[in-house]
Amino acid sequence: MTTMEERASRLEGAYEQVDRRLGDLTEAITRLDIKIDGLRNDMDAKFDAVRSEMSAKFNTLIIVMATGAVGITGALITIAFRI
Repeated sequence: MTTMEERASRLEGAYEQVDRRLGDLTEAITRLDIKIDGLRNDMDAKFDAVRSEMSAKFNTLIIVMATGAVGITGALITIAFRI
């Protein structure tokens, strides 16, 4: 039969082990949080780059369409005055 001191000693050891494991778990969660923040920052930077590129391409498309519209309008006006 075990004495109260042995039981208390065993419980203290178990509590120390639980405390150590919780500390390890907290550290792992903190590292995971840091990794997720880094990935979020990378994704934000990539989305910003894509937005910038899309904006530039959209502006180019608008310029090309406007130039085409001016050309077609000019051609139609020229045809209208010849008739």
